[in-house]
Amino acid sequence: MKSRRYVGIDMQRGEIRAVSLRKRWRKGGQLVGSHICTTPGDSIPEDLRQISPGARQALIKTLHEALLPIVIKERRVALSLPDHCGYVMTLEVDRFPRLRGEGKEVVAWQIGKLLPGLSELQFDYQVLTRSPGGGVRLLVIAAEKDVVAAYENLIRQAGFIPEQVGFYGLNVYRHWRYRLDPEGDAILVSLNQEGIVVQSFRDGVLEYYRSRAVGGQVSRQVQELHRIVAGYGREFSGRGRFRAYLHADKPVEQAAQEALNECFGRKVQLLEGHADSPPALAAALGAAERMMMGG
Repeated sequence: MKSRRYVGIDMQRGEIRAVSLRKRWRKGGQLVGSHICTTPGDSIPEDLRQISPGARQALIKTLHEALLPIVIKERRVALSLPDHCGYVMTLEVDRFPRLRGEGKEVVAWQIGKLLPGLSELQFDYQVLTRSPGGGVRLLVIAAEKDVVAAYENLIRQAGFIPEQVGFYGLNVYRHWRYRLDPEGDAILVSLNQEGIVVQSFRDGVLEYYRSRAVGGQVSRQVQELHRIVAGYGREFSGRGRFRAYLHADKPVEQAAQEALNECFGRKVQLLEGHADSPPALAAALGAAERMMMGG
């Protein structure tokens, strides 16, 4: 009997990146197939809800090209969406209830304050830490329902089942998490064609998350990183000993790496893959790993 395959898809402007993993007992996942396919023209628009019928068919064809050679008979997939499709945030809440239903009511109220004017949001949360007094730090992921539905419907029209949906930055972290500082204190900067994502972790727990859609030009991404670090001094204070890591979907020039070193006042370690698993596949791999590990 053949073991199940766990399929991850990272949808980016201009590319669809797909991987297939097989679970190895006590050894994580083994990569058994991958494809990076270029999408024709601008067939992944900023808002998939506005896609034309012709572009939709072209996108479905590209999904088939990326997936059919690697999925065998598997139809369930984990989908990684660009960060601009939703909202990733950390929240601190006093006296947070332990019952999940009551907790969702509290989170819904908090989201309503932070994102006024948005309706029909779907969200999920994870408790990161609890204080003795009952307060918690939460990781909250939210998106407009019709945005997520637009991607899920596209996947279904291609003949697959979207079992899990997540966002690029968190999936990149999930893939690289064992490569970060063994003590769990780390800053992770991710660069891709959409922009930049900055995350920091203390004892392996997410403390800070910020994404900016500034495009794929590295000089603009470095400028935005300087703005983030300068504008959020409270969040980055006390992180002088944190190791800093860089994930980049494409090769980064030496001048850009030196600019990143200057921004953090320390050497930023570049996370590198290998021939079968280049950095561009990190988010797809993270999505597949999440499904394989059950969340």
